[in-house]
Order: sequence, then structure tokens, then C-alpha cells
Amino acid sequence: MEPTFSVVIPTYNRAELLARTVQAFLAQEGVALELIVVDDGSSDATPEVLAGFRDPRLRVLRQPNAGMAYARNAGLLQARGQYVLFNDDDVVPEAGFLQAHLNLHQRYPRAAGVSYTYIPESLGQDSFIRFWRARAESGVRGRADGALLGWGGFWFASLSLPLEQAEAFAPMRGYGWEDHELGWRLWRKGVRPRLALGARAAHEDRVSLDVMVAKSRSLGRMAWQFYRLHPHPLVALWTGVHPLARAYKRWAYPWARAERLLRVRDWEGGAGAFACYRFVLEAAYTQGLLEGATA
Repeated sequence: MEPTFSVVIPTYNRAELLARTVQAFLAQEGVALELIVVDDGSSDATPEVLAGFRDPRLRVLRQPNAGMAYARNAGLLQARGQYVLFNDDDVVPEAGFLQAHLNLHQRYPRAAGVSYTYIPESLGQDSFIRFWRARAESGVRGRADGALLGWGGFWFASLSLPLEQAEAFAPMRGYGWEDHELGWRLWRKGVRPRLALGARAAHEDRVSLDVMVAKSRSLGRMAWQFYRLHPHPLVALWTGVHPLARAYKRWAYPWARAERLLRVRDWEGGAGAFACYRFVLEAAYTQGLLEGATA
């Protein structure tokens, strides 16, 4: 019997987190699944961890390190389920996760199901984690089950869709916009992202301000790859590559001020910390946009 869901998990050097995610999927009840883990050239204990799972539903693919897009695409090629669910190795599902995705697809046959991910309290309560928790959960908090999320709602860190509608990811050279590039293609074909409210999952990624500054800067650079693949006015405005958007961002988010804030961080404990975090990340993104314009 073919599985209802093909769960595709790309992974690279995150053996401990991966073990928790795999175990949580294999513990799902009521929905038939195959679990396809694509080891993207890990050099840690990932092979040994995966070898420890004695479950015929788990299939492991190994490839030289090539990046997230190639790993997801390799898993997609092997998928046999009615639905494919892309899930990052640090997104740990709760009980009933797959059933919630199935329920959503039965209600909305052409939808992409977006999981309700949250940053667990176990990751801490320091100033930046609290800011990031509020920011990361803002898109789903307070939304009803099945809520339409708009063209920016495709988040392939944990998202499902009918296998017949799935397409390959573009191999973008860096961090950022990869998910939204595929989401843009799906949206234009009539696929709409909807919130699967009961599909709760803990996003166990332990972020820091420095890490997110680097990622935001890369996002700005990768915006140009997205736009060059899809030179549409809405993409230009959405990403900020439009000349007027860039001019505004350069004026509103000067990198020199962000550097000063990063150098002396006595503001992090104050009432205005969240506003400063937002400014720094916007300035990092803007700096990436400016760098990408001349690349």
C-alpha cells in the first residue's frame, strides 16, 4: 500500500536534532507515511543515528554536500505518497501533526498545508530569543484553522502539498528566498498556502542576533537571484530590489548605525530592544540588497 504522506527531511550535521525529529515522525499515528531523510554530506554522527532506527518506513539517501535545494529535490524524486511534506531537521512535530495536514487537504484539495510552528520555551528567554519568538510566530498566531496566508505564506521548513502539484526547488546559491521562489510559482498556478492549525511543531533552531544578521544579509543578496528568475514588478517590490524601494531602505536603515548598535549592545536590556533588533536586521537585509545589485 502506498503511503499517504512522503515526509522529506534534508539534513546536514545535526545528528542530535535529527534524531528527535525522526522519532517524532515515526511516532505519528493514524496516517501512513514514508520518511525520506536526505543526508547532504554530513560529517558528524548522522549516519550512525539513522542506522539506529529499525523501521521500514525510513529511507535514507546520501549525497555529497550540495545544499538544501538539491537535498529536497533528491527526496522529492523518491516520494511515493499522495502528499509530500517538506520538513526541516530541526522542526519537531507534536502528536496529531500528520492527521492535521491530512484534514486540511481533505477540506482544501488544492492547498499547501503550512504547519503551526513555534519556538519552544526551552530555547530560553533572553532578549533576542523573545524578539525572534514574537517575530517568527506573528504570521500564524491568532489565525483560524485553514486561514489563507497569502503569497508570502509558503514556508517549506514544514509544509505539505499534493505530490502531483509539487515542483523542484531552484538551486539558489546562498541562504534566502528559496522557499518563496517556489511558492511564487505555485501561487501563480493556483496553489494557496493555508494554515493547518493542529499541525503543531517545535522549531528547535537556537538562533542568535549575529547569526540572523548574517542570514538577513544573505537574504538581501539572494533577493536578486529571485528577481532574475522572476522579473515581475510585484517580485521587485516584495524583495526590495526595485530602485525606489532600495533608495528608501538605504535612507531608512543605514548600515553605519547598525554597526554601532552591534558594536555596543548595552541597549539589549532596555525597553527599546525589539525596535533596535528590527532596525539591525532590516539594515543587514538592505546591505545585502546593495551588495547583490553590483554582484
